[in-house]
Amino acid sequence: MNLKKSCMLVFGFSLAVFAPAFSETLTLEQAIKEVCINSDSVKMMKESIYKADQMVREKWSNALPVISATGAAIHNYGSAFGGSSGSSSSRTLSKTAAYDPNAPVTQGEIQPILNALNSFSDISSPAHSNVYTGGISFSQPIYTFGKIGTAIDVANNYNKSAQNSFTRNMQTLQLGALDMFFRTMMAEKAAIITDRSLDRKKELNSFLDRNFKNGSGSKAQVLKTKADVEDQIAQTIIAKRDAKVVRMNLNAMMGRTLIDSTVLDTIAFFDALMTMKIPQPEEAIKAAVENRTDIKSIKYLAESNKGGAKIFSAMYLPSIAATGSAGYTKMYSNSPLIGNTSNPSWSLGLGAQWTLFDGFENSAKAAQYASDGRKLDILVSTLEKMLEIEVRSAILECTAADSNIIASHEMYKASKESYDLTNNNFKQGSGQFADLQLSDELLQQSELGLTNAQYRLIRSRAALQIAMGNEIISIK
Repeated sequence: MNLKKSCMLVFGFSLAVFAPAFSETLTLEQAIKEVCINSDSVKMMKESIYKADQMVREKWSNALPVISATGAAIHNYGSAFGGSSGSSSSRTLSKTAAYDPNAPVTQGEIQPILNALNSFSDISSPAHSNVYTGGISFSQPIYTFGKIGTAIDVANNYNKSAQNSFTRNMQTLQLGALDMFFRTMMAEKAAIITDRSLDRKKELNSFLDRNFKNGSGSKAQVLKTKADVEDQIAQTIIAKRDAKVVRMNLNAMMGRTLIDSTVLDTIAFFDALMTMKIPQPEEAIKAAVENRTDIKSIKYLAESNKGGAKIFSAMYLPSIAATGSAGYTKMYSNSPLIGNTSNPSWSLGLGAQWTLFDGFENSAKAAQYASDGRKLDILVSTLEKMLEIEVRSAILECTAADSNIIASHEMYKASKESYDLTNNNFKQGSGQFADLQLSDELLQQSELGLTNAQYRLIRSRAALQIAMGNEIISIK
């Protein structure tokens, strides 16, 4: 472990030497925290949690009374006692009185008609009225044979499932943030390596060109190294472009501006994962079964579906509720037959609703929910088996990463010494040009290999933590 730590410190220092000096650096821990707080994925997941909370409130509303109020102000022009109806009555009376205009009329026959006309004179014209009404009513469920209580339990289980799913997604998001951080670091390291290789090739071309001008060496070697310089320039441009694109992806993931250029800290936070003790497989599997929130989420979802089956099964049982209302009506009218009236009213009672037969619709829905619950139970069993495979694989990967970092360090050390020796021999006239080119390529590959080995070591520990259901870092 001391060898690995020294490798990381030396390698991190080598990156820091070629990075610009800024007062602020971006550590791996800080990058993970910013992703878990500011990324769009987290914002969407939080909306899912909010929705699940509101579903619980919705189901609780079924157990609370429903209270409603009504009110109206109405102006009527004309009524059943006047307007067109009254005019029709007066016209009817007039037609009755003048049924036979050629017949002689006696005083006794005219007097009753005149009396009737006097009686209806007030209602033969339209009547105006203003009506004001107001009322309040309520309905309170009393007993539903468990339908409301089960619906609340279903919503709570769904809410717990959403919260556990959120926790698991946050854990995997941390691993994704770690991957993106290292992708950025490796891309920037690749750009630095290609840039250093370009400097070496320029130096070699200048050396050969001077020797050729002084009468030693060959023109072919000068032209070959010049071509290598041009090719390396293109590779350097591509490497720097890739580094900028990956960095923009990291900035977007953290919620920063795309052009943010804060220097990556390649030393901090490495020790926390590198010094992590690798547990025994049985111990790690037990911890994973207890901690994995994705499995807990599916278990809660299974219980939610089973609760749904209970609700639809209970639909064949009655629901009893109390109902009541109170109201008041006030009328103002210019009609002498209607006048001004007021009328208070109220009601209170019990009601029951009972579905006797629905074509077996509810029983079919209950069976569907029960089937979904059983399928989720089977899925839990399958995931527990896959979990064991994942944990054992992660532990094996940690062991392989430990061996790889040691081998990569030795390869880098050997390739660096080989290049220095070959370069010195070539400049003294005893080395071969092809050997120098090969040693330069091997040095580039070993530098990138050391970067990959470092990433593999850190990620193997992080992946094991995630497989065991733990966070990489604690997000407050």
